[in-house]
Amino acid sequence: MAARGPIGGIRDWMIHRLVANYWSLPLVAVLVAPLVAGLVLWADSEGAGRWVHEQGFALFVSADTAQDVTAAIVGANAAFLTLYWSIVLIVLTLATGNLGVRLVDRWLDKGMVRLSMAGLTFCLVFSVIVFARIDAEAPIALVPHFALAAVLVLGAVNIGMLGVAIHDLGRTMFIDRSVAHIGREASSVAVPVVAAMPHEGNWAHAVRAPRDGYVQSIDLETITRELDGHRGAVRFCVAPGQHVQKGETLVRFEHAPPGDKPVLSAVPISDFRSGIESTVFQVRLLVEVAARAMSPGINDFYTAIACADQLAAAIAGHAETWVDDGMIAAYPPDPRFELPGQDFRSLFEAPLKAFRQSASDYPAVAIRMIDNLARLASLLGERQCPGGLLAFLEAAAGELHDHSAARTQFVPDRDDIAAALRRFAERNIGASPTPPGSAS
Repeated sequence: MAARGPIGGIRDWMIHRLVANYWSLPLVAVLVAPLVAGLVLWADSEGAGRWVHEQGFALFVSADTAQDVTAAIVGANAAFLTLYWSIVLIVLTLATGNLGVRLVDRWLDKGMVRLSMAGLTFCLVFSVIVFARIDAEAPIALVPHFALAAVLVLGAVNIGMLGVAIHDLGRTMFIDRSVAHIGREASSVAVPVVAAMPHEGNWAHAVRAPRDGYVQSIDLETITRELDGHRGAVRFCVAPGQHVQKGETLVRFEHAPPGDKPVLSAVPISDFRSGIESTVFQVRLLVEVAARAMSPGINDFYTAIACADQLAAAIAGHAETWVDDGMIAAYPPDPRFELPGQDFRSLFEAPLKAFRQSASDYPAVAIRMIDNLARLASLLGERQCPGGLLAFLEAAAGELHDHSAARTQFVPDRDDIAAALRRFAERNIGASPTPPGSAS
């Protein structure tokens, strides 16, 4: 799936919920199929079918045979639709059980699955309508040959698409593919930020959450247009992915705005977290898949290593969003918009801690992540990134070492973990962490 940024306000969020599912496109197919079938049958009655018969292109020698073949096609289309839907349910059940239930939100948005269901549904409804118009006792010249040809062509396309769709479903279970897509999306900066001095004065007005739930996105572009001409600092106290209680402050204004409605319409709140939250959801999804892979019931540490690699790539992609202590993230097109919770530290600090808690029992994963952090620090150091960011990576590597060494009972494993931390120090300029309690 291609990388994409956050959606807009409540209107865009509602449209996404209506579109990103398995029923909307098939529903459209059900509504369109009778119209197309009616158009084809009308063309048949206007001479298209008679022309096909007179040119010798007709495939049937009797109306009874045409009816039997069409009935067989209707049954095959119904069987294809049932088969494909059953396979989809099986794949989703197995995949979510092994990888994480929040991947469902991504798979519901897969175009191939929705297109396949819509195609199968369209062909079934179309063939049923044509079948209903065939008179088994009519002369062969009066059989709707043009419509029957359309049914046969659609059936052939259906069979070919079914093979492609089942192959795509099979690839869905290949977790490395999903991890790579998530990592690619997580590497892109959804909301650019710059460091700014925080507003230190009083706040005149607060916009509060109308309900409890998870913030899905903040449509900053729309709010910028709505507040054109309004002066004073504006602080967004919540970030996408954050849970809010009803009445909790969403936005603070230095000067009261004309109204709360434009702001509330640009901050959709949902009952659950979803991919609409963009980068914050994708980063946490990588950690969730890694944690599930490292659970005793699955024990797939190579998937966890793949997640560690993609998490490192995401960190590299967001280096420019680092904000030093004492500063606050601001929105570049309108720097008076303060965005606490949408900078580098807010995005990666909690996920890295959650990753450490899961990886501490897996020395191979811990070593891989420490090495990834070392490579990152070396790369970002060459780019003259802020010292605070490099210190953050160093601290994350040290904490992962300490936790893993404390949980590991086998001495050679502790030595390997300590060696990984020494490699971190050797690759980077500055004070190197000392592995506490390591057998070096």
